[in-house]
This record gives sequence, structure tokens and C-alpha cells, in this order.
Amino acid sequence: MQQQLVEMEKKPNLLAFKAAGAYSIYFLALLFIFKAIGIDTNNPDLPMGEKIVSSALSYIPFILAIVFVQLTHKKELGDYITFGRAFSAGFKVAAYSGLFIAVLMILYYKVLDTKAFDDVMNTAIEKAGDDEQQIKGVEMMRPYMVYFIGFGAAVIYTFFGLIVSLVGASVIKKVRPFEEGNF
Repeated sequence: MQQQLVEMEKKPNLLAFKAAGAYSIYFLALLFIFKAIGIDTNNPDLPMGEKIVSSALSYIPFILAIVFVQLTHKKELGDYITFGRAFSAGFKVAAYSGLFIAVLMILYYKVLDTKAFDDVMNTAIEKAGDDEQQIKGVEMMRPYMVYFIGFGAAVIYTFFGLIVSLVGASVIKKVRPFEEGNF
């Protein structure tokens, strides 16, 4: 009964929101850092070493943000947390991050670095080669491509966060043992 009261009082929403916001700002800064050092993550010919480094710098902090929220919420609840509660805390980070990253990607390509968007479109046209239909399709999608990029990033981060939340919740769950008199 006491655990239920603590769970009702302690919600991971604000903590998840802050962690997702911090990660999203880190992600935006990472975009500018990659641009400054010459790593184009949209380049299909990116060397394997740079792909590994860029992926690690993107996803490891995301995983750590989810696990941080799960562990912090577990401490708030007196070092006991159910699988569902831990999953929920982690998934909130993933969902908020997906939303924030979608908005930031749209902002980045539409306002902060329009040249990067032009580079993405030029890469798509180069990939189309001499196929006139593919080139026409790329040009027709130009006004909407920013939104597809943002939506795609949101889906990828939310889905990846779902998996990380499931794994994290299964590892950190710790159910309070039955105490005498508490049923």
C-alpha cells in the first residue's frame, strides 16, 4: 500500500522531459560539430570509421539518457520499481526525444542550415543518376522532404528508445517483497 502511494506521488514525466530536452540539444549541437569537422552523415560514401563514430556519438548518449531516467525514478521510489513503471519512464524519454528531434531537424534544415538541406537534395538527385522519373520525383518531394526527415527521425528514435526501454526495464526492475500484513 505504501509503495502504491509513493508511485502515485512520484511521476517520471518532468525528469523524462528534461532528459529528452537535454539530449535533443546535444543532438543539435552534434549536427553542427559534425558539419564543422567535415562529417556528412547523409553521404552514402561515408567511411566506415566515421559512420561508427557518428552512430556512437548519437546513440550512446540517448541510451544513457533513458537508463538515467529509469534508475533515477527507481531511486525516487525507494529502490523498488516494477517492469511496467521502469518501461514507462524510459519510453517517455524516447517519445519526448523523438518529438523534440523531429522539431529540431525541421528547424535545422529550414532555418539554421538551409545549405545542408540543399546538400541532401543534391545527394538524392546524384543517386537518381540519369533516371528522369527519379529526378522528377525528388524535385516534387523537395517542399515536403524536410518534414519527412523530421518524421523519420522521430520514428527511428522512438522505436529505438522503445527497445532500449524494454531492455533497461527488464534489467533494473526490482519488485518489493511482500511484507507481513501488507497484501
